[in-house]
Amino acid sequence: MPHIHLETTADLQENGEIPQILERLIIALASVESISTTSIKAYHTLRTNWMVGEGHPEGFAHCTLGVLSGRSPELRAKLADTAFAELKRCFEFSDQEGGVAVTLEVRDMDALTYRR
Repeated sequence: MPHIHLETTADLQENGEIPQILERLIIALASVESISTTSIKAYHTLRTNWMVGEGHPEGFAHCTLGVLSGRSPELRAKLADTAFAELKRCFEFSDQEGGVAVTLEVRDMDALTYRR
């Protein structure tokens, strides 16, 4: 815990740096109390087909953090804030160019049914 699932559209210049971006996200989350690097999994999905609504930036970088249920709201918020700040830094070029919407969501993984 947590699982980091990063999804990006194929038009982002930063896609060439995905391994480094995943590593930066792992390091950032490992700085939060009670999170160990040995429990973090990070992976990426490249979206080659996508559509956005009018007025939306052409591309996106969306990160979903999966955390085991039962974590306090304060810890969940800290994980979200920490990961989002790092994500914004990682996609700073595309963000400044106006070509990316950077978003993040924390989702519960049911502790009763999660297996490892």
